[in-house]
Amino acid sequence: MNERIKLLAELSKTPKTMMVDGVLQSVVTIDAERFAELIVDECCLKLLDMDEKTNGRHNYYKHAALELKRHVGVKE
Repeated sequence: MNERIKLLAELSKTPKTMMVDGVLQSVVTIDAERFAELIVDECCLKLLDMDEKTNGRHNYYKHAALELKRHVGVKE
């Protein structure tokens, strides 16, 4: 797995308390929604970086980043 994806998974971990065999235990799970948002943000940052490298000549990178966020419902 890509090291960046591993880091995003780590950042999306959430501690929870749950009952396991009648015993209350603390567990750490990956918040799937947060993980997905982090991946989308990472993709959008890459698009914006590409836009910056073209000195804004190709506005479609910025547009693509905004459309991606809208499409998957990630808040800006």
